Amino acid sequence: MSSFLSFLLGSERYIPHGHCYLWQTPLVSLHVISDLLIAIAYFSIPAMLVYFVRKRRDIAFSKAFSLAGAFIFLCGFGHLIDIFTLWYPAYWVSGVWRALTALVSCITALKLVEWLPEFLALRSPEELEELNQQLAVEIGKKQAAYDEMEHRVEERTLELSEANTQLCSSQVLLQKVADRERTTSQIIRQMRQSLKLEKIFAVTTEELRQALDCDRTVVYRFNSDWSGNIIAESVTPGWHPLLENPDYDDHWGHSALDQPCCTVRLVAQGELPVESLIEDTHLQENAGRTYLKKVDYLTVPDVYAAGFPPCYLNLLKDLQARAYLIVPILAGSRLWGLMACYQNTGPRQWDTDEIGMVVQVGDQLGVAIQQAELFNRTQQQAKALEKARDAAEVANRAKSEFLANMSHELRTPLNAILGFAQLIHNDVTLSEATRNYTDIINRSGEHLLGLINNILEMSKIEAGLLVCTPRDFDLSRLLDNLNDLLQLKAKTKKLDLQVIKDDSLPSCVHADEGKLRQVLLNLLGNAIKFTQQGHVHLRVWVEASGASDDRASTPNALQLNFAVVDTGSGIAPEELSTLFDPFKQAQAGLSSGQGTGLGLPISRRYVELMGGCLTVESTVGQGSCFQFTLPVEVVADSVPTQLPNQGRIKALAPGQPTPRILVAEDNPTNRLLLTKLLQPLGFEVKMAENGAEALTQWQQWQPHLVLMDMRMPILDGYETTRQIRQREASQPPTQPPVQPTVIIALTATAFEDQQATMLAAGCDACMRKPFITQELLSRIGQSLGLRYDYQAEVEPAPRPPKSDLSADALAHLPQAWLDQLYHAAAQGSDEQILDLVQGLPETDQWIAAQLKQQAEIFQFEQIMALAQPWINQNACSATATQVGGR
Repeated sequence: MSSFLSFLLGSERYIPHGHCYLWQTPLVSLHVISDLLIAIAYFSIPAMLVYFVRKRRDIAFSKAFSLAGAFIFLCGFGHLIDIFTLWYPAYWVSGVWRALTALVSCITALKLVEWLPEFLALRSPEELEELNQQLAVEIGKKQAAYDEMEHRVEERTLELSEANTQLCSSQVLLQKVADRERTTSQIIRQMRQSLKLEKIFAVTTEELRQALDCDRTVVYRFNSDWSGNIIAESVTPGWHPLLENPDYDDHWGHSALDQPCCTVRLVAQGELPVESLIEDTHLQENAGRTYLKKVDYLTVPDVYAAGFPPCYLNLLKDLQARAYLIVPILAGSRLWGLMACYQNTGPRQWDTDEIGMVVQVGDQLGVAIQQAELFNRTQQQAKALEKARDAAEVANRAKSEFLANMSHELRTPLNAILGFAQLIHNDVTLSEATRNYTDIINRSGEHLLGLINNILEMSKIEAGLLVCTPRDFDLSRLLDNLNDLLQLKAKTKKLDLQVIKDDSLPSCVHADEGKLRQVLLNLLGNAIKFTQQGHVHLRVWVEASGASDDRASTPNALQLNFAVVDTGSGIAPEELSTLFDPFKQAQAGLSSGQGTGLGLPISRRYVELMGGCLTVESTVGQGSCFQFTLPVEVVADSVPTQLPNQGRIKALAPGQPTPRILVAEDNPTNRLLLTKLLQPLGFEVKMAENGAEALTQWQQWQPHLVLMDMRMPILDGYETTRQIRQREASQPPTQPPVQPTVIIALTATAFEDQQATMLAAGCDACMRKPFITQELLSRIGQSLGLRYDYQAEVEPAPRPPKSDLSADALAHLPQAWLDQLYHAAAQGSDEQILDLVQGLPETDQWIAAQLKQQAEIFQFEQIMALAQPWINQNACSATATQVGGR
């Protein structure tokens, strides 16, 4: 850096610029003064521009001013450098500065070209002047409008002054109206404080009678035949109460109606047209038609001047009424009853305010009646719902118990089947045929276990018992394991199976690994099953940030996208709506004759439980795409890696104490299986048939590890484990501390959430039946710190190479035989296929051998694919229908 600066400022190689002027003092002075003055002028311009921009930050084109100021500043400083080079020839500095000035000038010029359209778009002084003139005209109009408004305000003020004078003279009336409004508000408020109709009616009639200063108020309720009865009354002292007269209802409701001249009777018999009726308060007048016509009120100032018939006048005499005001009570659109206000002392003119108050109170009574009826219905529904809830809880408990029992009863024999099959498979003396038979037992048992798991899982979903159990796991390893697991199946069908992972995909995440693995296994398995050629791709990528999800605020949270894309047969649009329904299959699934129709419904529920959403897009003949999102949390790369497969465990490594293992199991078959599994390896094993016996054996023998079945008689595994832990904790401090016994729960339950209960009871780990031998031994070894001797897995003898069996090889076979072969494969019946191939002639024995081999390993899809080009299409349709019916 110092050498560069020396080179840049070095003056030994050049002569000063003053030599060009021959150091003539007048000429040198002239240039110095002129350059100095130009520099001062240049500096003043950017200083003023900077000051202007700082003071007027709101003005446009501040960047243009800044660039121009920078350019002018550089020009001014260049003149100072010219003065400097008169005596010191720093021409490199001068050149660099001029280049910098040129660069800034070019940038300024380019930016000015860019901003030129905006400069040109600025209004000219003439346009601004024109706008000012228009603004002045508008201001003039506004001023005129303001003057007119002032004039109107003056006129309005005068009118208000006159109105105020009139209002002052009406203060008594307003006070009366205000009192009535307060009374109305008070009545309504008291209505809203209770849902008991008796209390509401009693308060309303009393308050309304006092507010109107009338003699009687009643609430009348209609029956279904438009007769009715009084249910509430308030009467001024001195007048006889109607509710206290036991004969009143009969006299008013029936005796008056029996009179030949009664208007109500005539209307009911259809002998008097409605148009001839006087608007009165006949309680059965044409089935309430007057009020159903939305009449707000009926008033009669003087009953004796209204022209009522004698039968009705007799009724009014019983009421002691001379004038009345009646309003309907409507509960919604239903005429519920009437509210009547009677004046007994003499005729009365009902004014508008009084009528309005009674109408408003009647409306509020209708609302209160609706609310009370709704409340009663709600209480009844609540009681019914409570009974239904209790019944549902009982049913749910029964279903949960049934599922637990079914899980235990189904998995327990499967544990024995698969366990003994694994033991037999490990026998090195087995023949190749016997080893193949054990492989078939294993595959059949695992297939049956998968079906049981699916059915029990769907039952858990329906019972609401499905839970999410997230944990830290290696996502990349999970995807690689799935690829390895399904690669052979894809290669058998000559499909391109790929797992395409995004570069930004995290290695370790926190989510439910088991459910994610099951979803991907279901989707990839279906894609391979229904794809005959092309590819099956699983794409996994991280969703772009910016989604408005609450999880986005969680540290290390992100959204993973999974998409399974295939080039298979596709799904018809009309089948997409029922694709995720339990036990429903698309036509391709029905034709294959495989599956239960539970894989996709379970996958969707798993995805939803984990916080995602599973969708499908498909085109018939082109393929399908199943896609779902999954929220996860990124964790540090601390997930323990799996131990490499070192082969089959042969025995305990020498130089270790003999481990003591107690097997607490009520099923004798499972006890025998564990004994035959552990004793040959060098473990010391004892058995217990129930929890009480296990507790005694533990106390006497002090085993290192207990394999605890959780469902046992006398004492179950939970209580046995708790008592063992309690006794360990209550050891006297004088005795030497005892190493706690390792307890591994062996359970046939289908519920993952019960694992937490097992761990809470004191178990160190949980394993589900049927268990895999290697996994159980590995868990025991990890828990006790054991070392094993391993023996490489016995490889089956290599089979002789076989020629590929193609569909063309079956072309010469009889049509009926091919139809039967396809039908048997669609039904998944290996026995029918074996019976069919036995009847083939000697020349086709190589075909029989290969079909037999495929049937023994349940390759029904391949058999159907071989037979399908040659079968009768009608038979194919019938087979698909038959399979669908199953």
